[in-house]
Amino acid sequence: MAKRSTKRANVPVEKAPVALKQTMTKPISSYTDPEHLHTLMQNAKRMGREDIWREAFDQLCSLEGATQTEPLDRAFYSTLAAYEQLLTQKNRRATRASRTRLKLKGKGVVACLEDWAKSKEAPESFELLVANGMVEMTGEQLVLTYPDKFSPEAVAGATARMATLSTAAPEA
Repeated sequence: MAKRSTKRANVPVEKAPVALKQTMTKPISSYTDPEHLHTLMQNAKRMGREDIWREAFDQLCSLEGATQTEPLDRAFYSTLAAYEQLLTQKNRRATRASRTRLKLKGKGVVACLEDWAKSKEAPESFELLVANGMVEMTGEQLVLTYPDKFSPEAVAGATARMATLSTAAPEA
């Protein structure tokens, strides 16, 4: 009599991902150390938690402008931090927005934003932030948020650039 094999073939069986109930020990908004936020972002990315990654990213960016007293300056430094963080991810090495920082040092926040808004071509910061779904962090959005601080030409340029987003978006 032939023995019947009770062993099954080694066919890998995909298991459904285990739903983990995870709680944070403290809210992300209370983090003040950039290194802890970077670690949190890496862990969130690894675990597929885009919501936590984005919240940690926003907190990291807000730390950059935390020392500024003017709301426009605070928002600009957050935008600059977001741009530099995305450049770092894109280039896979620490990348600073050197030209922007030089212009910032020499001319100030308003002049930087004016130049971005008035430029014929969209700045790299605008393209990168939009490509990553962060339209609200663009310099053009800051110009539209604080129009009284800018020339009418800059406001018109920012409005026109933001309008290209709505016309370029696919219709649902």
